Amino acid sequence: MLAIHISRDTLKYAQLVSFKGVPFVESLGKISIKAGLQIQNTTNAEVTRNLAEQIASIRNSAEFPDNSTHLVIDSDWFPVLLHGVDGVLSDGDIAKYLAWRMSEMLDNTASQFRIVHQKLADSDEQEHQYLSLGIPKSFDSWIEKVMGPSDLEVNQVIMDIQALGDLLSASGQLDPEGGIQVILENQQDAIRGHIYENQDFKGYFSGSFDSERSVTLDLVQGDRKWIRGIARSVERALQGRGNPDNVLTTLFFFTSTGDTANINNLNGYKDSCKPLDLHKHFNFRDPEFNNIDEYAVVLGALSPELSESIVED
Repeated sequence: MLAIHISRDTLKYAQLVSFKGVPFVESLGKISIKAGLQIQNTTNAEVTRNLAEQIASIRNSAEFPDNSTHLVIDSDWFPVLLHGVDGVLSDGDIAKYLAWRMSEMLDNTASQFRIVHQKLADSDEQEHQYLSLGIPKSFDSWIEKVMGPSDLEVNQVIMDIQALGDLLSASGQLDPEGGIQVILENQQDAIRGHIYENQDFKGYFSGSFDSERSVTLDLVQGDRKWIRGIARSVERALQGRGNPDNVLTTLFFFTSTGDTANINNLNGYKDSCKPLDLHKHFNFRDPEFNNIDEYAVVLGALSPELSESIVED
């Protein structure tokens, strides 16, 4: 089983194999996408051709036991809306409201997308949370063009939101007591966060921080006030410290362990913010690989397969 993650500027991949009946992650790697081709556009022929060539090079770089593949794509490749819906509305009215919200968001491009709505956990009896996603109608043919030359069989296409949620679930870090989990990426003064609560995806943000460790958000999905509070918590944790890389690893995991009030202050910063340390949750053929956390998304895509293998064994 192969997992490939198409992000904004790289292709990352991981391979799951069975060695003497034990599931191992055998290969980890990444390929930079050419400058100028970092465009989330399924109609761009040059981008499509470049991705097809790069994925073919991944397929040919090792002997894979099978062609089955999970393809992971960042959520910011799609129009995504996280929103609350009045709980007193009928199912028909909810459907109309969700369609209207996405139509307003997409404006005159709405006809180019098919829309999917997923109900999340209810905030309370009065409000239901929904994730609405726009998938380009050209997406299926684009996947075929990108993956076809490699003779890879795409089992499923998932977003990083789901892959990271699967990772937390498989590693037992998705708090069943209603806690908040935040996975943060910190790379070259840029920061991204995926937020989960009550075992449901709750929000996403991306932004940057300056030399004073002030965080500027440029994309927020979910409860804006709540997510800004999380960003400010990270900001306070960074301020007064030296190189932020000494505080935030490339990828780290924060959990409130059931107490949502803790998200507003990080007094126990060293205890509550920690590397994911994926060495504990996967068997790696190359134990010296020192940047495994960088591959959290592709490993998350393999988590259900790994869990199933362990159950079967």
